[in-house]
Amino acid sequence: MTATSPSRPRPRVDVREVLDRDDLPDDAPAARVVALAPVPVLLAALAMRPLVQGVAWWVSGVVFVALLVVVVLAVRTRPRGVRFVALVATLVLGSCAVALVNGSGPLGWLDQGGALGQTLASIRLNPAPLPQSDAVRLVVTVAIAWVAGASLFLAAVAPTAALAAAPALVILLVPGIITGQAPSTWLVVLTALAFLALLWTSVRPVQRAFPAVVVGAIGLVVAVGLPTLVPLDAGFLSGVTGAIRSPIQPGRPGTLLELGQDLRRPNELEVFRYRSSDGQPQYLKLADLDEFGTGDWVPTVTDASTADTAEQARWAEGVNPRLADRGDVTVQITGLSSNYLPLPSGAMSVESKSTNLDLGQWRWSGSANTVRSTGPATARGATYEAYGASVTANPYLDAVAAAGRLDDDGGRSFRAPSQEQLRIDTTLPDDLPAVIRDTAGRVRAGATSDYEQGRALEQWFRSGLFTYSETAPVEQGYDGDSMDVVARFLQERSGYCVHFASAMAVMARTLGIPSRIAVGYRAGAAREDGQYTVSNRQLHSWPELYIRGAGWVAFEPTPDSDAAAQSQPSASATPSASAATPLPAPGETTAPSASPSATPSASAGADAAGGTGGVGASTPWGVLVGLLVALGLLAAPSLVRGWRRRRRLAAIETGHQPAATAWRELLDDLADHGLAPDAPPPGDAAAAARTARATFGRLRSSVPASVLPHLRSVVDALDRERYAAAEPADPQALGTAVREARTALDASVPRRQVVWSRLFPPSLLPSADRSPRGRGTRATAS
Repeated sequence: MTATSPSRPRPRVDVREVLDRDDLPDDAPAARVVALAPVPVLLAALAMRPLVQGVAWWVSGVVFVALLVVVVLAVRTRPRGVRFVALVATLVLGSCAVALVNGSGPLGWLDQGGALGQTLASIRLNPAPLPQSDAVRLVVTVAIAWVAGASLFLAAVAPTAALAAAPALVILLVPGIITGQAPSTWLVVLTALAFLALLWTSVRPVQRAFPAVVVGAIGLVVAVGLPTLVPLDAGFLSGVTGAIRSPIQPGRPGTLLELGQDLRRPNELEVFRYRSSDGQPQYLKLADLDEFGTGDWVPTVTDASTADTAEQARWAEGVNPRLADRGDVTVQITGLSSNYLPLPSGAMSVESKSTNLDLGQWRWSGSANTVRSTGPATARGATYEAYGASVTANPYLDAVAAAGRLDDDGGRSFRAPSQEQLRIDTTLPDDLPAVIRDTAGRVRAGATSDYEQGRALEQWFRSGLFTYSETAPVEQGYDGDSMDVVARFLQERSGYCVHFASAMAVMARTLGIPSRIAVGYRAGAAREDGQYTVSNRQLHSWPELYIRGAGWVAFEPTPDSDAAAQSQPSASATPSASAATPLPAPGETTAPSASPSATPSASAGADAAGGTGGVGASTPWGVLVGLLVALGLLAAPSLVRGWRRRRRLAAIETGHQPAATAWRELLDDLADHGLAPDAPPPGDAAAAARTARATFGRLRSSVPASVLPHLRSVVDALDRERYAAAEPADPQALGTAVREARTALDASVPRRQVVWSRLFPPSLLPSADRSPRGRGTRATAS
């Protein structure tokens, strides 16, 4: 009978040891690094929500990226070439599969006549956020997957895992540039945590995590701060293009805040000039802001792909022609770069009079009587005629309303907005401050009809209780158009057109009157030849209230608005080069005889070379801050490396592990000068030992002879510090060895490499190449 051998306990398996086994190839990435590599990209992709409606595109992107991770994990122990081919093949085949799922051909994501072309057309036609069609969802999903694929390439193929989160910073940067707003704080924090987690996981020893944190912090500052400090459409770029951008851009929030910043420009720039058919000044509109449900004024998002082109005439919506004044004008763009054409409020048709304005690329904006580009912005010299009519609150309309004839036809003689549009134009936030509603109720007093209540609000703002000021809201911290700003404005009673228009429009909605805000330009300054010149100083916003029987009626609550619009010629203003060719009146085939004008233009004119001189100073602080940030980012590596060296030299002098500290500093100096330790011979366990002396042995063949004595003295001191505590190292001698070693290294390499080692020291990169075990392994403290 044989004795039963006692059962032995099953050894515990450490997951971390399995993930980082030494029997894996030297360049095999750790499994947790592969799994974490695309996480920052997926989190940063949420920053695209202001650009694309819904979240289905993000969910499909997550599924696609999960497939990529599974494939890379399956081949991570194979040679690099196999990993690369597997990654690219999965990206291509996966993109084709996503195309089929979204009803496109296998290569629709690359076909400009397929899903890719449809998406590009949707971007040109629609402001953000884009409607989530199958084509848009396909292209965005594939884009997320390929960016995540770049992260996986850096983590699993290159491998430089410390840079694997860099593509995520690109995704954070792009939406900010398009919308002009930095990503939300919580999204930046989550992306940063994922970034730092990846860096921490891929970096050993712990002291190498510090440069990883620096790299991550610099990247986040660039991704988040750049769109805010130096947006691509910043005013200073006008000095390069010779044109100033309009405050409203498709898909970009904060229109009224941009308008206020433009009004405070220190210099003027003529943006366009016009001639009206009756010789009277006109308000010309760019766009309408009618959605206020979120507490900020934004335009209604419409699908321009189904809208008529501006070549086609149409009836003005919400304008009663019986009560309207004709607003026919001929406009010439002289210094405005805009995706919206300046038009009369009730524009019905537009005719191009120049070769650089193709109205086939401009479309009517939904139910608004405005025109928006689906291609390039307005160009210098673009000329067009616009025909239309608009209704304005005036004594004639007062008399019609007083006689009870305002609603005689009930709106049957003109095209009224849809009920859905009127519902949008009466929507208010749920948490609207009570002071706004209460003030509106007091101001309307005994007024009963919508028109009378609108006039009561207008006259209250112009009664002398309020003052016009472009600086008070900024100085006191209530600039903008949000509901909290409106509430503060009603208490402070000082502001400019943005505050008056927003306050009146919101107060009208509390009384049940549909309202919106028009953004455009005041009348402008008259010239002797009958033209009107308009500069950025005439930027304006005013409320329009929908009055049954009259349609959209423009009101002017801003006090002293005419005086505020007067042009103030700058010292650099010069006469316009095109002043001798005045615009014809609408319908004329030839221009009237020119008469010399003694009125200086506010800009350098359409063709003058000096027309861009004053615009560059419009945002000096933003440019200065942007330059300082850029210089700070460039200087950061040098400053961090210098701080680390001084800290180590101080530690050596105080006797706190002086030899170990001196050895770390020498290794960093070697890396900065391109002399990192060579990889150990394959299979030589002794050479691969994690000791300073083994590393010193591999350095003999590559380090200049003048440096070797200093290395040897530090290695000897390190051995005594570790194994012969009774013989303490000499801190002063170690400090001298470290300093003399750098001097010898500087003398052994070209001067440009010395400069590079100071400005962008490679030792700050959390790379494994400087490990005593060679590429593909993690260094531990020596």
